[in-house]
Amino acid sequence: MGDTSDTFLHKIYYYLSHPASFGGINKLYDEVKRDGRYNLSRNAIREWLKGQNTYTLHKPVKKNFARNRVLVNAIDHQWEMDLADLSSLSRYNNGYKFLLTCIDVLSKFAWVIPLKNKSQGTLLQAVQTILSSGRKPRQQIYTDRGTEFVNKLLQDFFKDKGINFFTTNNETKASVVERFNRTLKTKMWKYFTHSNTLKYIDILQKLVKGYNHSYHRSIKLSPVEVTKENKDRLWRTLYPNLIKNEKFKFKVGDRVRISKLKLKFEKGYLPNWSEEIFTIVKRKAKPVPVYKLIDWGREAIEGNLYESEMQKVNFTKGALFRVEKVLKKRKCNGRVEHLLKWKGYPA
Repeated sequence: MGDTSDTFLHKIYYYLSHPASFGGINKLYDEVKRDGRYNLSRNAIREWLKGQNTYTLHKPVKKNFARNRVLVNAIDHQWEMDLADLSSLSRYNNGYKFLLTCIDVLSKFAWVIPLKNKSQGTLLQAVQTILSSGRKPRQQIYTDRGTEFVNKLLQDFFKDKGINFFTTNNETKASVVERFNRTLKTKMWKYFTHSNTLKYIDILQKLVKGYNHSYHRSIKLSPVEVTKENKDRLWRTLYPNLIKNEKFKFKVGDRVRISKLKLKFEKGYLPNWSEEIFTIVKRKAKPVPVYKLIDWGREAIEGNLYESEMQKVNFTKGALFRVEKVLKKRKCNGRVEHLLKWKGYPA
C-alpha cells in the first residue's frame, strides 16, 4: 500500500467527524470505493488495520469456537475432577459447603463426595474415598487450575499412586466434569422445588446413583453398563468420524495479541485484546490447530492457544508500546531523563 493511500486511510479512520472513523473493514472499503481515488481491496484494508492499535485492541472476541475433543480409548484412562461450591446452602446441610465431583471421561461414570472445607487433608481423604471404590485412573486426573488441587499433600499422593495430574490452561475448564456438575445441580434444584427444601445431603448419593444408571445419548448406554468388553463399540460411538487436521491460519514468527478473559458483566466497549504482543514459536497440527507463544522477553507462555484466541498484528517499531506512566525523573549532565512504564511490556 503506497504512502498516499496510507495517508488517505489514516485521515478517514482518525478524523472523528467522518462517518467511517474508527470503523471496520467494510466501512473503510465502502468509503474508499465511494471516493474513487484509490483501488484498495478489502484485504489491503485489513492489513492496514492490523497495524492500528485502536482496531486490534478493540476487535470483538470470538468466545464460542470449536475446540479439540478429549480423546480417551479405555475405561478409567482419564478422570476429571472439580469442586462445586454450595456454601450458600451449608446451614441446611450439616455444614457441608463443597462437592468434590469426579467423572471417568469414557464411561461418564461419576462420584461425588461432600466436603465441609477444602483443606489439604479433607480433599485427600475425599480422593481416597473415591479410589476405595475399586477404580483408579490408569493414566491421569485432569482439573482446572484451582489451587486446592495443586497442594503438596495431594500431589505427593498422586505421585505415590502413579497417577499423572495435570490442569487446563484455558477458560473452558475441565469440560466433561463441568457438564456433569450442571446435570447434578439441575436435578438438585428440581428436587428442592418439588420437596420445598434446600437440604440435599441426605439424598445426594441417590441422585448420583440415578445419574450413573441413566441412559446417555453420547454413549448410548448408562455409565454402569460400560465394560471392558464393550469399550471398543463405545469408542466407535463417541468418535465415529474423527476429522482430519485443519490447515494452519498463522505462521511461526507471526506476532499476535491474545484475547482477554472477560468477566461476565465487563463492559463490551473496553479493549478485548492484550496490550502485549506475543510471537508464535510452534504450531501443533490437530483437528483444531493450537500454538505455542513467547512474550517480548522470549519467555514461553504456559499452555496452548487456539486460533480464535489470537489476532495477528502488523509489527511497527515505535508504535508497538505506549507510555503508561512516568515512574521516575532525574537530571543527568544537564539533560532530563525519565524512567517509563510501557503499556503491554512485560515487567
